[in-house]
Amino acid sequence: MNISHRLKRKIHHLHKKHKLHHRTIFYMRKGKNLHFHARIIKESIKILILASLISTIGGIGLQTLQQKLVEIIPLLILLPALNHMTGSLGTIVSSRFATDLYLGKVNRSWWKSKIVNKLLKSIMAIAFITSFYISILSTAISVYRGFPVDMLLFLKILLISLATTMIIVSIVFFISVIGGIYIYSKKKDPNNFLIPLTTSVADLGSMVVYSVLILILI
Repeated sequence: MNISHRLKRKIHHLHKKHKLHHRTIFYMRKGKNLHFHARIIKESIKILILASLISTIGGIGLQTLQQKLVEIIPLLILLPALNHMTGSLGTIVSSRFATDLYLGKVNRSWWKSKIVNKLLKSIMAIAFITSFYISILSTAISVYRGFPVDMLLFLKILLISLATTMIIVSIVFFISVIGGIYIYSKKKDPNNFLIPLTTSVADLGSMVVYSVLILILI
């Protein structure tokens, strides 16, 4: 038995045993197809450029709030932590959902899936707890450094943090689900597209929502 035939049998065995999509195992192909790493670069380069542009737009938009951020220290401390947290949650959601797609646990009727509903509840709970925690931490650091924070300001900071996080995580979740199903149906790896896209959407979205809420509440 030659190596090629044994490799095919191995792939077939893994596919049947673990219910993996045929393209899951590092996109194993015959002939003159691209190497695995080259394929990742090819599929990701356009979305990475788009992601960079999205993040840049968000950074430019923050200039309109420069004065308020400098004057209200808790908001300045909260911003990078909030931005990083929403981006990380976007990565978690997209990678976990892509895995569930590969394992055949999710189909086009994703709203009926217990796996998807459980993922949504879990990520929302994590987002809420983390947002609450970083709000308290940023306020505590500000007070420690001598910035006066009364109860009304603290409640506004907490509301801004919680609202920004829950809105952005909801948006990122649905982008991951709908985009993941579409990309997977095109026989491509959702991770190569979704991770940079959801991270950038989370970055830009958190800045936009954060800015709007500051303008409204502060």
